[in-house]
Amino acid sequence: MDMGELVIEREFSAPRSAVWAAFTEPEILAEWFGPEGWGVHVDTVTIEPRVGGVQRFVMHLLEDPTKTSPVHATFTEVREHELLVGEDGPHEMTLNLVIEMRVEFADCPTGTALRITQGPLPAEVLEPARAGWQSSFTKLDRLFALHL
Repeated sequence: MDMGELVIEREFSAPRSAVWAAFTEPEILAEWFGPEGWGVHVDTVTIEPRVGGVQRFVMHLLEDPTKTSPVHATFTEVREHELLVGEDGPHEMTLNLVIEMRVEFADCPTGTALRITQGPLPAEVLEPARAGWQSSFTKLDRLFALHL
């Protein structure tokens, strides 16, 4: 299987503490995570931002909530307001792979620069995954516009 790594960089007009909270506070994550057409019920979210802590939630298709995509990650590295690294898998939704996700937070002139590195991923899912993140980030931009 041809494997690759997804790297996405995005700047948000929000302070680093707000972007960090979007990834670590269940109520906030449930408001934006998932591409357009997908949602997360807050009662499925558990986030323990510490080494060995878990990040668990279930995305569901809004048109058909029986179609779901769970995340069951364990944090392997955490530096508050700077870095979250977690591993998800192996299980069916990760194609029985262990997939690492690294989320880096940094200040930038417009607010916060975010860099996500995710992999290994099968080459054929790299662009759909990129599109999913970009769609999610559009939702996060709207959330920041409403609350900041």
